[in-house]
Amino acid sequence: MDFHGIHFPDKDEPQTPGKKLSEGRNANVYEWGNDRVIKLFKSTYPSEKITAEYYNALAVKNLGFNKSVVCELKKTEFGFGIIYKKIAGENMLDYILRTGDLKGAATELASLQKKINAFSFDSSKTEALESAHQILKNQMLVTKKADSDATKEMIRFLGTMKEGNALCHGNLHPGNVLMTEDGVVALSASGYCIGNKLYDVAKTFFLIAYTPVPGEQESSCCPGCRGISNMEERKEFGRYYLDAMGKTATEIGGYLSMIIAGM
Repeated sequence: MDFHGIHFPDKDEPQTPGKKLSEGRNANVYEWGNDRVIKLFKSTYPSEKITAEYYNALAVKNLGFNKSVVCELKKTEFGFGIIYKKIAGENMLDYILRTGDLKGAATELASLQKKINAFSFDSSKTEALESAHQILKNQMLVTKKADSDATKEMIRFLGTMKEGNALCHGNLHPGNVLMTEDGVVALSASGYCIGNKLYDVAKTFFLIAYTPVPGEQESSCCPGCRGISNMEERKEFGRYYLDAMGKTATEIGGYLSMIIAGM
């Protein structure tokens, strides 16, 4: 664990987490005092991924789009955590469940993603953010089919595609978005990377339309499924999302197939 930037508590800082706000596969979020939250990672989650998320959050902290603002990396008696400023709002999944407004939510999600993708980076000068192509390649290489001819062909095809220098969220789905009075806010810094905008669209579309319905494969279910009750609704939401992004399934097909290959 890299402790660069870690914060040592002052006398007024809380020593224990407060109310649990959300539960995820790798971490849970709790209140941390009056104006902050702590994302506490589970003991099985690799420490290098925690520090990577922290540095990702630092890399985008001052960019002009609505996001959870990182404060510090922290070691507690309950495990490692990242402190963020607290944001008042409704999770987009809860909004969908409450209103059934798939089209409106998809439009808001796309608007946020366009703002994120509008920023660009010189990858040679940005150590904190990994390239989307490298992420895809690594994911395909760690699958059980890494030595298959199909995987080798996918990696070769990846090498022919233009990488791009856009900021990609890499994990944007309704479960990682808050609806607030100031607009929609992006949560989670785990997936930020540099790449082609089509990669980011394909990744969000995959998380919306291709993850299992809760109860079908509970152990592998993405949190983005909650609140969108069946496959047809999620596919409808995916269509609204692509329309709002101005993209087609054909345009994102190459990246989508590589994302699926890495699962």
